[in-house]
Amino acid sequence: MFRTAETNNMNRDNTMNPISRRSLTLLVSLCALVPHALIQAQPVHPNRPIKLIVPFPPGGNVDLSARILAPELQKELGQAVVVENKAGAGGTLGLDAVAKSPADGYTIGMASPINHLAAPSLFPKLPYDSVKDFTPVGLIASVPMVLVVGPSSPAKSVQELLKAAKENPGGMTMASAGSGSGNHIVGELFQDATGVRFAHIPFKGSSPANTDLAGGHVDLHFDQLSSVLPLIKGGRLRPLAVTTASRSTQLPDVPTLAEAGVPNFDASTTLGLVLPGGASPELVGKLSQALVKVLKNPAVKESFARLGSDTRESSPAEYAAFIRSEIDRTARIVKEAKITRD
Repeated sequence: MFRTAETNNMNRDNTMNPISRRSLTLLVSLCALVPHALIQAQPVHPNRPIKLIVPFPPGGNVDLSARILAPELQKELGQAVVVENKAGAGGTLGLDAVAKSPADGYTIGMASPINHLAAPSLFPKLPYDSVKDFTPVGLIASVPMVLVVGPSSPAKSVQELLKAAKENPGGMTMASAGSGSGNHIVGELFQDATGVRFAHIPFKGSSPANTDLAGGHVDLHFDQLSSVLPLIKGGRLRPLAVTTASRSTQLPDVPTLAEAGVPNFDASTTLGLVLPGGASPELVGKLSQALVKVLKNPAVKESFARLGSDTRESSPAEYAAFIRSEIDRTARIVKEAKITRD
């Protein structure tokens, strides 16, 4: 009996089909496992130390805030969180380093009003976009500003101060830590809200401004609570109001500006945690959860309170809305008051 080529082929197909089917089934099964294996092989964040960039020198409020956060975030994330001070150019140098880092969660940064919210209006050649180049993680804490006068000032309240200013337009002097500083901007916001005008006297920092204020050489100053609290307690300065919506736990008897007759006034030095732009939602969510948990810790709240700060928890979306709102508000006041950096 002769076999034709067709018969031979059919026989070969019939002989090999069971093996082919088994091989194909095994191959498909292995292929199905590959994506799962690749997912399993991806390193879980974090698997190495995280760098927390502070865009200011050691010892200031931003630096001290970062050093409260770092060890607590380390506990939550299971990896070292190392603080790195990268100061310069009004805080923009360090924030630029964050913006230009990979968005992999191993570089995070402390954003402040000057280098983040006011920067687009104050720095003509800002090397980053304050919105596009960062991914908001969450708010950290707010430091109230305090409207202070010298001990010899006749003004015992905000209304008495405003009455004197209206009777002598431009004749009263307002100190600041420098043109374009947070102190200066809050002072301009106050003038905008009340319709009064002061002669602005910029100093090289808060300390000399407060010294001259205590000596009666200038009439008023808006400064961070952490800077003026020792002077207030020592009787060298008199507080008239805090600039936040709620009273400070450190000065519970001092009214807010809203309570003192300046409606809806709310301004502070508010810090936030940011990642480079383009960070994944999963990464942002993980860091946000860790940050909120840290800020809810009573011991952490107490540590911030000793700095004169109040912790301020938020979602990434809430922080993003805050950023846009504050950038717009600051831009308006900088333009209207013709504020420039020293």
